[in-house]
Amino acid sequence: MKVVCSPVGIVEHRRPRGGLEKLCKRGFSDTVLDFGMFTGGFGAKKRRSDTEAHWQEWADRYVEESKRQGMQLGLAFAPHFESELKIPDSEDLEKRLAESCIQKAVQYGISTLVVRGLPGGSCAENLAKNREYFLRLGRAAQSAKIRLLVVNSYRNMNGHLVRGFCGEPAQAVAFVDEINAALGADVLGFCLDAGVCNLTGQNMCDFATGLDARLQAVILRENDGVHDDYLLPFSSAHGGGSRMDWLNLIRGLRAVHFSGIAVLDFRTTLMALSGLLRPAMLSFAHELAEYLTWQVQMEESLRRYPARVLFGAGNMCRAYMKCYGEDFPPLYTCDNNPQVWGTEFCGLMVHAPEDLRSLPETCAIFICNIYYEEIEQQLRDMGLKNPIERFNDEFMPSFHFERLESDAWKEQVK
Repeated sequence: MKVVCSPVGIVEHRRPRGGLEKLCKRGFSDTVLDFGMFTGGFGAKKRRSDTEAHWQEWADRYVEESKRQGMQLGLAFAPHFESELKIPDSEDLEKRLAESCIQKAVQYGISTLVVRGLPGGSCAENLAKNREYFLRLGRAAQSAKIRLLVVNSYRNMNGHLVRGFCGEPAQAVAFVDEINAALGADVLGFCLDAGVCNLTGQNMCDFATGLDARLQAVILRENDGVHDDYLLPFSSAHGGGSRMDWLNLIRGLRAVHFSGIAVLDFRTTLMALSGLLRPAMLSFAHELAEYLTWQVQMEESLRRYPARVLFGAGNMCRAYMKCYGEDFPPLYTCDNNPQVWGTEFCGLMVHAPEDLRSLPETCAIFICNIYYEEIEQQLRDMGLKNPIERFNDEFMPSFHFERLESDAWKEQVK
């Protein structure tokens, strides 16, 4: 999985250099092209003619500056106009802009375009309208050798947000497969908007596993389950936890071996901050992106090596053995506590760290202890050349709810 940062809220569309420089300085080497950044003036009568004349010019400038700074652009978003904006002829406008975006994506060397479905009408009418829409876009994308991604949406029913077009995994799968069958090629894939799932009470693990290989991109954003915001993950907290079900999203992405693009979009959080504080928030967002990538790819890191041992004989080791001990069995575990050397823990023999010197260099050492940095430094100081990875039990397929007490463990092995 590659986590990229949305430019919305940090990059000014007419003068993109400063915002893109901030993204680069904070460690982001990839971003996306959101064509919606350049079409905001369509909603204002006085600005519409100016926007229509210049939006493609502004997009050109953004792409040129991105390339100048070495930032990669692998994904683009077509403009989408919410019905609340009451833009005249918004549906026809959105269709026309989406077709233009396909051509611009070809020009920029971008391989994938995310297109949101058209709103309005009854469920049956909306499905028929979008079927026609995506067939037409699909033909243009197929000719241009561009991949399209459709997104799950919600419907506003008198203030209540309910699941809308492609808001159920079965409907999403059926729609993607139908369009691809009609086109005779895999032109259409899916982009999962995690924020929409949270607003409509959708189990994100079920959604991701239902989509399987059709899932090509994910929008990572948080909200409180009521308001359609774009908040930084884990920031909408209440009662000591997030209001968003990140556990099931991570479980689902792991289950389908997700290797696509995840777009970190926290425009609401950024716009609520002073411009002077936004660069600092970007630094934290980059740390967060690396953390989410690590969590989603946890099982992939286990699968990568022909052999592995664990470092740590405690709760985290026990979680590993419960969830992954059968599929990715370790040779043994080791621990810094000499009292447990030579004993058995969760079916594994506990070795002294010195025994790691006899491992083949292809065997990975997975640290199962929160003191990751200290233990990794200990292993490097020993001169070990083995790959060193970090295991974490915060997002597991299943959990132990009772914790091991260190004193009780010591008594057990005396």
